[in-house]
Amino acid sequence: MKVIIIGASHAGIACARRTREEFPDAQVIIYEKQEQISFVSQSIPIYLMGKDDLLKNGGYATVESLYDEGIIVKTQTIIRKIDTAKKQIFFTQNNSNEIHSTSYDKLVLAVGSYPVLPNFSGSYRDKVYTVKNISDAKNIAQLIGKAKKVIVVGAGFIGVEISQILAKRGLEVTLVQAHHYILNKYLDEVPARSIERMLEKEGVKLSLSTYPTNITEPNQPTLGSAITLFTNNDKVFEADAIIYSTGFQPNTFLLKGQAELGERGAIEVDEYMQTSSPDVFAIGDCATSTVYRLKGTHYLPHAAEALRQGEIAAINLAKPILKLRPSQNTYNMNLDERSICSVGMTKTSAEQNGYKCGIVNYRNTYLNSDKYINAYMVYEKETHQILGLQIEGTSPEIPSYSDLISLAIQYDLTAEDLEFSDFYFKHSYKNPGGIIRPLVKLIRKEDTQSH
Repeated sequence: MKVIIIGASHAGIACARRTREEFPDAQVIIYEKQEQISFVSQSIPIYLMGKDDLLKNGGYATVESLYDEGIIVKTQTIIRKIDTAKKQIFFTQNNSNEIHSTSYDKLVLAVGSYPVLPNFSGSYRDKVYTVKNISDAKNIAQLIGKAKKVIVVGAGFIGVEISQILAKRGLEVTLVQAHHYILNKYLDEVPARSIERMLEKEGVKLSLSTYPTNITEPNQPTLGSAITLFTNNDKVFEADAIIYSTGFQPNTFLLKGQAELGERGAIEVDEYMQTSSPDVFAIGDCATSTVYRLKGTHYLPHAAEALRQGEIAAINLAKPILKLRPSQNTYNMNLDERSICSVGMTKTSAEQNGYKCGIVNYRNTYLNSDKYINAYMVYEKETHQILGLQIEGTSPEIPSYSDLISLAIQYDLTAEDLEFSDFYFKHSYKNPGGIIRPLVKLIRKEDTQSH
């Protein structure tokens, strides 16, 4: 069996490695347009703080290491066309215009996504930056050395993290967000406001309920006014550059007209990662996902989801064997010593999807330091099933709590299931019950008081 994988990022590499494990005799070839593979974009913030060598530490696999695993990787290769009827791909290599072709038995698309950019007229493009790959990281690093004022558009995890870093590096930063609070896809308003206060304390200016309506360049730009951003609420911002972090769009043009597309134009896949085209699979940021307790398929560009999808596709290459469980939307972000994690639904999103739910909050601190955990748990009122967790603080345990609640959501656990689970004694905390047990006790008490 000849398996061709297009794309050597998280999903593609995970798929290749699991394919080699499941099908030892298969020929596994990855085609990648970039020179470097397995780039971890989460390393960009560390690089921008001047703490890391991005080229040496920005990836977890090399062409050579994969070759040693029995996987062939062809870099600097651009796929020009896919013919699913004839099971062929057409490509160019190393900046050559010569078209080559090869056939496949199974094809896996792991072609990722691209940043959403403004669609205004004008010649401002060289002043607009994105945060996605090595080239973006290097461009922003150069910007830090020469700019004074920067506008960041979009206050998701990327926008928030980049804004904080730029402010720490001495730039004047304005963070523009269309919603009335930041991180609205991951946090409810109260926990989000605490992050806003932290950003403002560190010098980031926030402009909420604000979105761009136009971008222009002055005829005679000066430092601090090389680009102008106009907004819906008549605010005008001038800066040296704009960093766009308003999300991603799936790369799907290679399968246009040959496979069904879903939300945001992502390639529609079933629970086995199979597309509507026979023997063609799609994984990672170019494919749809299912989300726990939500109907239909959704577009969820997310590194952890890419790894899961990559392995599931490999298992199902020969025949459907294992279904991919729905995602719990498990995320983690670090702002210096503070971790921010989100898993499952926020109270706002749960209510939008028809759930009668509640939310409880508990804060626990260390005995002998100022480390803390502040958590919000969302639950269904009738059943006490856990729907989500939002947690932030300076304790190193925070990401493990989000993983725990991800499992709790996956297996429909209730507050009562968790209250007397055998968790270790948290001797470092003022409340040795940690954070989960106090939260679920609050759920029980809330229910008692409501009756």
